[in-house]
Amino acid sequence: MWQGVISVLFPKRCIGCEDIIPKSQNFLCDVCSARLPFTEIPLGKENLLYEKINRISETEYASSLLFFKKDNLTQKLIHYLKYKNLPELGEWLAEIWVEKNRNNPALNEIETIIPVPIHPKRLKNRNYNQISLCVKKLARLLDCKYDETILIRTHHLESQTESGKYDRLKRMKGAFQLTNEKPGHYLLVDDVHTTGATLISCTEELLKIKDAKVSVFTLAMTD
Repeated sequence: MWQGVISVLFPKRCIGCEDIIPKSQNFLCDVCSARLPFTEIPLGKENLLYEKINRISETEYASSLLFFKKDNLTQKLIHYLKYKNLPELGEWLAEIWVEKNRNNPALNEIETIIPVPIHPKRLKNRNYNQISLCVKKLARLLDCKYDETILIRTHHLESQTESGKYDRLKRMKGAFQLTNEKPGHYLLVDDVHTTGATLISCTEELLKIKDAKVSVFTLAMTD
């Protein structure tokens, strides 16, 4: 009874347009779902994200699911993921990405999936790492190991939104630290690729492991 009353008083709404949607529907109405700006970049080497990261750091493969622009639908999704306590959005986007890469042999090479770590101070303020549920879902779907301890963040930095690319790279140098050196092929996962400073810093630290390989997946990327 009370669930019915609550659903009437507080109906589920589309994140994109705020129209009421069925309780069983995932975050967006059908119209907004059709407007999602997919990059169509599979996990691989011949794509824009791979080129951007490998100008500085050496990754095995790279992929991103959505294009991120100011005020577009992707920005709304990432905002809800990070600041509106909706980390389950990441699980939904993980399912979409895996489905799009269903026949991609590169997925078979991944052994361990790890989230980009956040500093304990930020974790305390936010109460969750926005990407953790996404990574756990990927590990289940791909039958891989999940490891959130191999890499820790040692430096807390304020928002770098207004910083330029090279300033970010400089500030991020040494921001992460390994806790063990177990070799393998790691898939490093983050929410958004902008300058790539965070991903590059993480990748360089992971590549200190002998015989390690690192691939990268982000939910979104700027073009």
